Amino acid sequence: MLAYYISGSNNYTIRTQPTGSSNLTLYLQDMYTLVNQSSSINPYTYDSYESILYFTASIVSASIGEQYRAYIEDGVSTIWHGTVQVYASQSIDKPSYVNQLPVEDVYISNVTDNEYIIME
Repeated sequence: MLAYYISGSNNYTIRTQPTGSSNLTLYLQDMYTLVNQSSSINPYTYDSYESILYFTASIVSASIGEQYRAYIEDGVSTIWHGTVQVYASQSIDKPSYVNQLPVEDVYISNVTDNEYIIME
């Protein structure tokens, strides 16, 4: 499943079936309304050694919570298929995790910060 963020940068890196085409098209079908839409993928970068496709996508009139069936065609066959989920804009404040094993190899346990390592 690919995540699509409204008002965000939607750069994707996916593994596809091998292709030599310069004409790729992204097809989307809304899973709720069954409305179809398509768009040409241009520009894109394709790594033929690993069959990895790099591209940027935009969905016209996407709403938060929508889900799409998606597939990419190269004019001859389908080289990738999957789903796309639409989310609200990505938050700038992301969780920051404390590294328990610092680079200096100094092991510190500080109870005043209320930090614990939970092992199951």
